[in-house]
Amino acid sequence: MKITLTARLEGSEPVADPDPLIAAVPALLGFVPEQSIVLMCFDDRRQVIATMRHDLQFTRGGRTSASMRSLFEHLGGLAGSYGACGIIAVMIDDRDEPTDERYVRISRDMAREFAGTGGLAAAFAVGELRAGAYWRTVWQARGAATVFGHEFASDGTLSDPQASPAALHRAFETGRVVLHSRSEIAAMMTPVEHCADAVCSATTPAALRGPMSDADAPRLARVYEAVLERACGSTSFTCAQLNGLAEALVSVHVRDAAIGLSMTVHRDAAQSLWLDLTRRLSGTPRAAAATLLGHLHYMEGSGAFAATAFDVAHEADPSYGLANLLDTALMNGMRPQELAGLAELAFDLAHRLGVSFPPATHRAAG
Repeated sequence: MKITLTARLEGSEPVADPDPLIAAVPALLGFVPEQSIVLMCFDDRRQVIATMRHDLQFTRGGRTSASMRSLFEHLGGLAGSYGACGIIAVMIDDRDEPTDERYVRISRDMAREFAGTGGLAAAFAVGELRAGAYWRTVWQARGAATVFGHEFASDGTLSDPQASPAALHRAFETGRVVLHSRSEIAAMMTPVEHCADAVCSATTPAALRGPMSDADAPRLARVYEAVLERACGSTSFTCAQLNGLAEALVSVHVRDAAIGLSMTVHRDAAQSLWLDLTRRLSGTPRAAAATLLGHLHYMEGSGAFAATAFDVAHEADPSYGLANLLDTALMNGMRPQELAGLAELAFDLAHRLGVSFPPATHRAAG
């Protein structure tokens, strides 16, 4: 995504207005962060090629904590692997005013760690990401003007992040709005009743990890049929239907094949179904549905949503291997496009099970 900056006068000198960068943060993450540091990595065309968020931590004396220094070293290496030519940091913190010296100190520490990977172009501090919030430029490199056209303005008030060009782009591209907090993401996966049947007989089958069996073909067909029904607007299931889907998803072969649906025209329907099943199922079936949901959001670049879904999978079944692997990849900064091979394997597996998915129409983010 390219974020266009405008120039304004500060005294008699033209300066770059960072408001579009700061206001874009919620749209880039999918939610409004709090007490966080957000890094935006840019390539030589000023395109955002990666966005990373972490909790913002200081020592009691307002210094950069040891864990933050270690984190900056790790993130600097990731930015370099992405081919970043410049990094912008936005610190969102309502515990102190943006004028507090601690934000200057931590920016200097970041700049040292990022020196070999494009460097820290600028850092901004803001109390919260809402219209009218005061922001301040707390640090900028001498070469920032080379990358962004001008030096950045010293301070200002924030425009509405919910109406930013980045938020509108997100809504147009994905049909999803920016959530107000990360807790909203978790709330979306809160368990609900299994079904509306008068007498519920929910089952929780155990994982099936053995060789592919003749039963896997009808299991995958059952899952694909549910996705197609969801695409046509059907949102209700009987207890028996939910039990059938649970029994299908615990097969690792069915789950691995279903991954491919995240790259097809049925992505939105699959996302809706995985979310519904994450809320209605329990145990290993819930872990499978949450993992499929997390993978889908991982592929579209919604790291916060993906991480939350993997957390749900861990809680449902701590030994669920694929959730653990994907979560580790996400935490280590593996880009979605590096996992694109999973979708290719999924299409091949579905074909072997006799189910033909539509061709891939979506590409992995990044």
